Amino acid sequence: MPKRRTNSTATRSVQVSRRSFLSAASVAGYWSMPRRVRGQTSFDPASLEARRTAAWRRRPLILDDDGDLVYAEETNRGPAAFLALRMHDCRAAGVKSLAWCMMWGVARKRKAAARYWQTQQKGIPFQPNLPDPTPVITKFCHENEMEVCGSVRMNDCHDGYGLPFPKLIYPLKVAHPEMLIGAEGQRGAVTDGLAAAMWSGLDYAHPQVREDRLWWIENSARRYDLDGVDLNFFRMPWCFKLGEEEKNTPLMTEFIRQARRRLDTISRQRGRTILLGVRVPGTIETCRRIGFDIESWLREGLIDRLLTGGGYVCYSTPAEELVKLGHRFEVPVYPCINCPANYTLGGDNLRAAAANLWWAGADGIYLWNFQYIPAPGSRGYGRPAPEQYQRHLTEIGDPQRLKYLDKSFAVSQRVWEQYQRASAPAPLPVDLGRRVGDVTRVIPIRIGDDIPAAQRSGKLRDVVLRMQSAGSVQGDALAVKLGAAAAEITEIGSKNHCELALLPGAVVQGVNELKLEIARRGPAARQELAVERINIDVRYHPA
Repeated sequence: MPKRRTNSTATRSVQVSRRSFLSAASVAGYWSMPRRVRGQTSFDPASLEARRTAAWRRRPLILDDDGDLVYAEETNRGPAAFLALRMHDCRAAGVKSLAWCMMWGVARKRKAAARYWQTQQKGIPFQPNLPDPTPVITKFCHENEMEVCGSVRMNDCHDGYGLPFPKLIYPLKVAHPEMLIGAEGQRGAVTDGLAAAMWSGLDYAHPQVREDRLWWIENSARRYDLDGVDLNFFRMPWCFKLGEEEKNTPLMTEFIRQARRRLDTISRQRGRTILLGVRVPGTIETCRRIGFDIESWLREGLIDRLLTGGGYVCYSTPAEELVKLGHRFEVPVYPCINCPANYTLGGDNLRAAAANLWWAGADGIYLWNFQYIPAPGSRGYGRPAPEQYQRHLTEIGDPQRLKYLDKSFAVSQRVWEQYQRASAPAPLPVDLGRRVGDVTRVIPIRIGDDIPAAQRSGKLRDVVLRMQSAGSVQGDALAVKLGAAAAEITEIGSKNHCELALLPGAVVQGVNELKLEIARRGPAARQELAVERINIDVRYHPA
């Protein structure tokens, strides 16, 4: 059996022969996933071997679906109209793995609209023609050889912002406000910081909270014909009060053990494997910061697939860190791209983000909120045009097809505090001071493409550095140095923008160092000069 091909030099040191076998064994598709054969008595669908075979099924893309279009008016016409809103486009684009969000804290406003928890905990139908959307989704997926995992939001706090109701309505939160991370007096807007974001979250230090979440995991697997359950810990990325994460880390490890045991029991009862996935912060350090000992989860064989990061700082996240850790314990890893936050017209940024993740050794890419990209031809809320599905998903899901497509590699900007604390450091914006020589900044920028090789093959057209500054005046200039190349002076234009053509040989595949400092200031300069955006555009000759 040939060894599984790695995507990157970043993971070539990882032992992959056994993973290769499992991946190759599952390439045939969804129906090759482990199931009991009639008359077979020794098959254990919850065994580590069975779980790994299912986990290593090839899935270049995992497409998240928020499940919010169940509230669209079209669904009043029933399941067929509901599926036509998104699922037909997924099928046409060749999507083979769906993360279906089936538990969250917010819903779009509509008359008599039930919430997911009301349907699953109280048996209240969404509406007469679509009592429960999840069986409709699972049936469609399996009829079209698509894997479907139920995605459970482990601490959704949209309700803390009054979405969609001005007061909390989830029963446990209403009955036990002492089990919340914060208090109602901390309510605020999404831009008001960490306390306003966290206050309505459930505190996992309470046994009743952990049992409530375990009920969701078990109910999802028992009630629906799912291929797995994903625990989405990035919605939202906190489980404990600030400062209490470290002491409560063992509680979370035991929580994952219990989730594993419950899914194993259901797997054996059903005679087929049910995977356990987790979506966690994008680095080992940020996992620890919120109380997750991710290495123990992997070492104990508790999880089957690892979805990493919120995707907010995907350009600057060292995705290879958790890829290597997952592969060390034979678990596939799928770093996240938050699509609306990293989309520009033409999709150059999405392609660049995907190229970086493939370079990092990802087994596939987890796409968050793809349905909300501001692309031309949108058919309404959460409904990109069919050609957007087919263009972008087929490009970013295939490293070979992606190889010589234009890209715009970026440096991530800092995001809201509630997401930044669970994300890798974002280098931008960065201050350069007021005067020449005040400070030299070194900015890492990741480039997933092999630029020198593309130049040698005649595929490369050009490589251009673009920067957007703040506080600049006429006459300002920057000294710019990429890697081993000589420093160059570039003028900042009238719109705080500057461009510089780069030598292809100076750009390495992987992490590049961009050194910036003030070379000259104009006579009217009074403010500090800052760099807010950095892009390296890589353009290729048409095939």
